[in-house]
Parts: sequence; structure tokens; C-alpha cells
Amino acid sequence: MEKLIGLIGAGNIAESHVRAIKQFPELKLACVVRRDLEKCKQFTSKYGGKPYTDYRDIFEDGVDIVTVALPHYLHFEVTMTAIKRGCHVLLEKPVALNLDECRKIIKAAKENNVKVMTANCTYMYPGVLKAKEIISSGRLGKFIMGSIISYRFYFTEERPDWFLQKKLAGGGQLFNLGVHRMAVVRSIISVKEVSVKATVGFFQKGCDVEGNGMIFVGYEDETAILIEECGYFEVPQKLNTGMHFVFENGIIGDLTGKMWISDRRGNIEYPELPPEPSGGPYESLYREMLSAINDNREPYPSIIEGSKDVRIILAAYESATTGKQVDLTVKEWDLDNDKEE
Repeated sequence: MEKLIGLIGAGNIAESHVRAIKQFPELKLACVVRRDLEKCKQFTSKYGGKPYTDYRDIFEDGVDIVTVALPHYLHFEVTMTAIKRGCHVLLEKPVALNLDECRKIIKAAKENNVKVMTANCTYMYPGVLKAKEIISSGRLGKFIMGSIISYRFYFTEERPDWFLQKKLAGGGQLFNLGVHRMAVVRSIISVKEVSVKATVGFFQKGCDVEGNGMIFVGYEDETAILIEECGYFEVPQKLNTGMHFVFENGIIGDLTGKMWISDRRGNIEYPELPPEPSGGPYESLYREMLSAINDNREPYPSIIEGSKDVRIILAAYESATTGKQVDLTVKEWDLDNDKEE
């Protein structure tokens, strides 16, 4: 049966969603929401769908799935409305501004029996999926430690102003892009994260969001990873290929680029990766959402994975502010509303 999609938000990322949707005959772009009606009509005349300026009106069209591709501060309100109207939700990262919003979305999704999926394409990158497969096989043995370096110029002239306001964006380089790094980490490390220690920098004038940070995440088995983010410079490609994860039997690196594996003797292997989907990186997310709905199971990455990614960044902010390590095992950082004392 054909499922109708309502695309809420027709900004820069919207075309990528449409490209992916069009790969599936069982999906139809039914409506598009943008506050500027003329721009919305321009979008729908090119890609299809009925134009709307108020997202609350689309539910009368019987949409089955809502894609939320809005500024971060609008994620919670729109997602909760869609859930209560019985719609499944594909929610752009970062999923919410704080843990309270994350908890409420998680709870509402359960109570209304709908699927909420985190629209973070990094979980579906060919190299990340291949690495997850290799690590799950046990070939590399136990995880020991890892590191990710990510440099890019975050404060471009093209970036909308709301990205540079903490109350609207939730944060800067770490909050908007650091969740991609956490998606890589979460895909290959299955051990429970228990602590965060971080430093955060604000060296970009004219805004109140961070442009750099160092995040140290500790796990319950005493292993750890380090994430280095910097948004003040153009991307030095060689530096960004420094992503690597150390295991008992070897090292795996550059998971989002030309993935490699080094054994204990230093021999390098370049595993063959699956091809990029013809519909772009979002195609895999929509395929997974369809499968989860049809099989009545949770999608991957679900709202839980997206919330855990946000939690790491929020804990990094807390650590940077207090100068102390954050203990993720205490109730304050728990994502489960219903857990008993």
C-alpha cells in the first residue's frame, strides 16, 4: 500500500529527501510545508506535493509519514504533534534541544505506537555499515580506544542566522555536526557510555555558539574515544582522514572515506564497500523506515540513538562549563522516563 509523506521544511536539505523518496514506488510526496507560500509553490511545482504554510493542516490529507527538516528549535513541537496524530516521523538530527524533549518524544512514540527515526545519514554510510559488519563478526576482537578528527569551516556566509543562535540551534559545531561523529562511534562500539569530559571553545565573533571542542567519552569497560571538532578553517583533507579505532587484532580507520584495516603487523587492507545508493544517502534511511513500519519494529537509527547522540554533546557542554567529568549513569542523564528508583 502506498504511504503518503508530508515534508515539513523545504530548505537546503529538502531536495535530498525528495531524491530519496522518489526511489520508492510505495512512497508518495503528498505535501510540503514552508512558511513562504511562493517558495513552497516553486518547490512543489518542481518536485510534486501540495503546498502548505502551516504544518498542522497537512494531517487532514491523511499523511502516514512526516519528515521533519526544520530548524532545530522547531523539532520538538512539530514531532510531538505528528506523533499525536498517529504519524510515523523521520526526524532530522539533532533530534531535540535538550534531554527533556528527547524523553517526551520517546515516551509519546511508545504510547501512540508510531516509529520515530533519526535522520542521520552517517549511520548508513557504506564504510560505517561495512565496519559494523566486520566488528560484529569478532574478527578484530575487543575494542580498546579510538579517535575522530573533524575540521571544516562552520561559519560560512551561506549558513542561516538561526544556526548561530544557541537558543534556536541548541549549539554550534558540536551540536550540529558532532552528532555525526557520535553516529560513527555508536555504530561500532556496543559498550555502554558512562562518562564525558570535554573542553569547548567560542572563538568566532558575533555569535554565541561554539566553534570547537574536545570530547572524551568513557565506557563501562574502561575503554574510551576522543572526538576533536574545529569549525574555524577550511577542511584539510589529510587531517580529517585521521579517524581510527583500535582493537585487539588491528586498527580500522577512515570509515567515512576510503576505509582501511591494519593488522598487528601493519599490513593494510582496503575492504570493498557497497555502492552509494542512487537516491543519495537518505535512500537507506527511507528504506529502513519502510521496513520497520512493515515489520512493526523499531527503525535504526531510532529516536533512542539520536537522543543518545544529543546526550553526549549536552554532557560535553556541562563538563566544559563546570570543569568536571559528567557521570552519565546518574538519573539526571537517564533517557528512560519510567525507570524506577
